[in-house]
Amino acid sequence: MGAGIYPVAVDLTEEIPELSEALSGRIERDALLKEVIEDLKKASELLDDVSITASERAEWAHIKSELVNELRRMVKRDLRNISI
Repeated sequence: MGAGIYPVAVDLTEEIPELSEALSGRIERDALLKEVIEDLKKASELLDDVSITASERAEWAHIKSELVNELRRMVKRDLRNISI
């Protein structure tokens, strides 16, 4: 399963370059993080699908934005927990 991580890391670098390094080392250890990354990958793939309607595209773009925001929150929580 580890080989499947590399394409996702590219997505992280594009979506949230400031957090990609912090996230990449934790993907295999953190089940919730792994699930959010998989959802982000799915949303990205669906946005690349030219057969979806404009309303579906808008919905998936919103979902993708929320997933990126959740990844940011997860990293910020981890950084606060480390500094305590």
